[in-house]
Amino acid sequence: MHDEAVARLREALDWELPEPWWPDVGAAVDRLAASPDVSADLGHLELAGPMRIASRFPDRPVTPMPEQIRERVNELIHSLSVPVADGADEQG
Repeated sequence: MHDEAVARLREALDWELPEPWWPDVGAAVDRLAASPDVSADLGHLELAGPMRIASRFPDRPVTPMPEQIRERVNELIHSLSVPVADGADEQG
């Protein structure tokens, strides 16, 4: 299982971001879904997320995660949470 990735994806479900940022989040989710090494690509999601540094620029209006991205995140959480079979049941 990919506990850290699942935790970050669950956190992302609560993000509220400026509208123009959501396509970057969607691209990061797609990259994670296609990645053979999820932990190596997890940083792309974190970089697409909310900034943790205060800015002198005025805050932009934020929106919750669009439904299409939310569905992809939930599907990815599910696929990463399913235990991988070791193939032992297929023998014999």
